[in-house]
Amino acid sequence: MKIKFIIPLLILIFISISCAKRGTPDGGPIDEAPPEVIKTVPENNSVFFNDKRIRIFFNEYIKLEDLNSQLVVSPPIEKNKYSIFPQGGASKYIDIDINETFTDSTTYVFNFGQSIKDNNEENELPFYKYAFSTGSYIDSLEIDGMINDGYSSKTEELITAMLYPLNNEFNDSIVFKNKPTYVASTLDSTYFKFTNLKSGKYHLVAIKDYNNNFLFDPLIDKIAFYDEIVELPGDYKIDLKIFKEEPSFFIFKPFQNFYNRVSFGFRGNEENLKIKIENKNAKESTAITYEKDKDTLNFWFKEFEYDTIRMRITNEGYEEEYKLPFPKKKLDIDSLQIENENNNSIDLGAKFALNSNIPLNSVNNNFIKIMNKDSVEVSFSTNIENNNRIVFDFEVLPNDNYFINLFPNSIVDFYENTIDTLQYNLSTKKASDYGTLIMNILSLKEFPIIVELLDSNEKIVKIKYLTDELDDCIFENINPGDYSIRLIHDKNKNMKWDSGNYLKKINAERTIHSPEKIKIRANWIIRESI
Repeated sequence: MKIKFIIPLLILIFISISCAKRGTPDGGPIDEAPPEVIKTVPENNSVFFNDKRIRIFFNEYIKLEDLNSQLVVSPPIEKNKYSIFPQGGASKYIDIDINETFTDSTTYVFNFGQSIKDNNEENELPFYKYAFSTGSYIDSLEIDGMINDGYSSKTEELITAMLYPLNNEFNDSIVFKNKPTYVASTLDSTYFKFTNLKSGKYHLVAIKDYNNNFLFDPLIDKIAFYDEIVELPGDYKIDLKIFKEEPSFFIFKPFQNFYNRVSFGFRGNEENLKIKIENKNAKESTAITYEKDKDTLNFWFKEFEYDTIRMRITNEGYEEEYKLPFPKKKLDIDSLQIENENNNSIDLGAKFALNSNIPLNSVNNNFIKIMNKDSVEVSFSTNIENNNRIVFDFEVLPNDNYFINLFPNSIVDFYENTIDTLQYNLSTKKASDYGTLIMNILSLKEFPIIVELLDSNEKIVKIKYLTDELDDCIFENINPGDYSIRLIHDKNKNMKWDSGNYLKKINAERTIHSPEKIKIRANWIIRESI
């Protein structure tokens, strides 16, 4: 009898333990599924649309991230004409409340980009679109393409592609004044796609729209344009190159921090700039220098008596006059300072250079001596660049030291002041510490070509200028590291890359980038093709 009771009891205990183990939570599988749209009111792709609210239902709680940059409404609707919920919270639906009178027989699209994510795991529902038509059908034509930077290998995100119909209202200045009929965005790639388009002829442009107003502002925005008419339906292979226009020259109101110079902010090309003091008792000798990496120039003049300086500024059609009263408070006078560009070492093939804070009148080589580590005097020449940079040209040999002495009267500045004795010590590395790159140019056969060797930050390290196929493209004495190549077709032969101009329908000069990084090793000769 006891056995009959013990066996059921053991079975009951076993079942209880097993149930307890099965009931222990382990978190379950990770949710990797994006949220799903289960219903829309009105239905997606509705026709004869005249509602004021759109509601999009999901199978789980969602949130909207970066909606301001991700949402693209085409044709554009003023942002104060609609509102979207949720903003900053979670919900099982999205509401679009609209306070706008729509154009008849037009298809509208709300493209949410990559803004819709589930609330817990942040799984993304990419590029969800809600479309409707105020007419009897949904426009269904499409066109796509690529947008890349015209100069850099890196293209900014969120470039806006825009289509303008070629109708009676179209003119070349429409991109400055009117919003486009259709918009698309590259979001986080270089690819764009227009959907739900109407048949017809269009003008295609793209802008990096920093103001987010769908208008081109040449002072801040970049632009690209397709130089053919887009006629839909039709097949096109579109690859746009976006560029920043060089602005027309303009000079801003002067300011004076030092007695012997006046400073100006400016924009545009300053190559032919001239500044003249109109005061009769002013001395004719003046000079202009430019601050590094700043759109600021300094205008230097020699002391004369004045109540007000009158200056006339000209530059290729630009002309302006400014008056600057004598400063009420006493201002300092600049004193001559010299800065070494090379620190304590110099690369093979490079040149030693000094920068002055004041324009220079002359350099007298008789008061300068350069010696190598064997105390042998080194022959050299000097040249003044940009009024305030001295370049020393001498043979730089590997594994050597150079001692450069500049004595008083070697440098004379704009105000006839000179320096105290300056001494610089430079060392060089062994030739085996550098690498060599031999480039074979295959992708561009239009000459002349500028070949730029770029470091990992796209800073120009070395340049070669090729005038024909017979020119060698060899970069020597390269420090080990990762590099890339940029080719420029120098169409106007001015030895620099030129940007484009939208109104003149001039595209930027063509560039080609090496697709992969080039690794330079010490004492190696690398051969690459592009």
